[in-house]
Amino acid sequence: MLRRFHGLSTKGSEPLPPGRLRFLAMKRILAIVTLGFALLPAGVAFAQDADTIAAELENFGVYVEPALDRDVSRLSASVSRARNAGFEFYVVVLERDPTGGPTTFADSLLNRLGTGTVLVVSETAGMASTEVGGDDIFAAIAHADDVFEDDESYVVAVVDSLTAVEESSGGGSSIGLIVMIVIIGGLLLLVWLAIRRGKKSGEASKSKQVAEARGEIRTQLDAMANILLEITDHVSASDTSQDDTYLRQASATYTEAEEAFGGATDLRALADLSDRIDEARWQLDAAAAIAAGKEPPPKPPREQRYQCFFDPTHPDATETAEITTAAGKKTVRVCTEDAEKLRRGAQPTPRMIDVEGRRVPAPMAPRSHGGGGLDWLDAFSILAGGAGQAASYDWGGSRTTASRRSGTTASRRSGTTASSGSSSPSAPSGGRARGGSSKRRRKR
Repeated sequence: MLRRFHGLSTKGSEPLPPGRLRFLAMKRILAIVTLGFALLPAGVAFAQDADTIAAELENFGVYVEPALDRDVSRLSASVSRARNAGFEFYVVVLERDPTGGPTTFADSLLNRLGTGTVLVVSETAGMASTEVGGDDIFAAIAHADDVFEDDESYVVAVVDSLTAVEESSGGGSSIGLIVMIVIIGGLLLLVWLAIRRGKKSGEASKSKQVAEARGEIRTQLDAMANILLEITDHVSASDTSQDDTYLRQASATYTEAEEAFGGATDLRALADLSDRIDEARWQLDAAAAIAAGKEPPPKPPREQRYQCFFDPTHPDATETAEITTAAGKKTVRVCTEDAEKLRRGAQPTPRMIDVEGRRVPAPMAPRSHGGGGLDWLDAFSILAGGAGQAASYDWGGSRTTASRRSGTTASRRSGTTASSGSSSPSAPSGGRARGGSSKRRRKR
């Protein structure tokens, strides 16, 4: 232990002669010089033994000056506990403060070890570290200064403080992980809800389309029932022996369509039902032609619609007309009434059908809705067979299928660069932190 040298007190005694004062002053100076030379070998020895101590630390993690009687096993247990917490921890216990102080000596040992945390405990204490910030070092030493009873308990207190900081950081990481999991879970939930909402919206839209299509098919079936009754009257009044052939076929087809309507609950089934109604239309027109003493119209191919271009509920779609568009020409059927209008230069009014909440002309409505399925129609002109004047239409605003525009978006990726540096008393960040105690004194 260093002992303090106190000056002699002169209070309450006679003043000393000048010669005596000079003698005492020279004696005190000699004592201080002698003490300095007594301490110098110890400081030099520690400097010379830094390599030896560093080697001991690499092998055992603990170095205790041979002259000291310390519980090495207890010190080693503290080192093991710090290392289990993730620290490369070393402890040095000395009798006296080394030259330059324990913090400088800890830094010197760390230079030899390369990385880790070195704690030097002597009359005071010092620490140097590449893995602990300066704030944490000062906090650990301050905590140990307040609670220690001996060198072993001092090391225990330092490790307690360091591992508490590590556990707190780990807890923060765990909380951060939990927060991240919650955020990701929330995003997944939002995606799931969006998909579910979109699915429900799609199902609702599909249900609405089915309801619209069923409503239109029902209307066309009712109109066909009336036409069937009218043609039945004409056929009954005819003397032609074959008058009832097509009528019976039409009646059977209509009955099948009527029965199938109840089970047609999707757009595909309704489209098939619409084709069956087309067949019944041809059969009715054929029956009406024979009743009038005319040749029946030829049976159209299955893929061709047999209905009036402008209104599927119109009977007698025995006339043809030519549609001219920018994409080319197409032949369609029109009823005799609309064909006559075209020849006069008039514009027949198309039947409007509800499709996805919009009213569109029958030729552009899908087959499931009883329409012509010509959703590509835009501006066109139509001319009835047998001369006349072409009538022009522009149904561009009534499209049921909108064209999709596809585009590309360029995303710029930006990278960020972070510079790191060390500044005491912050975290090491690639450097090292150091700190020591100036108030610690060994308790005897």
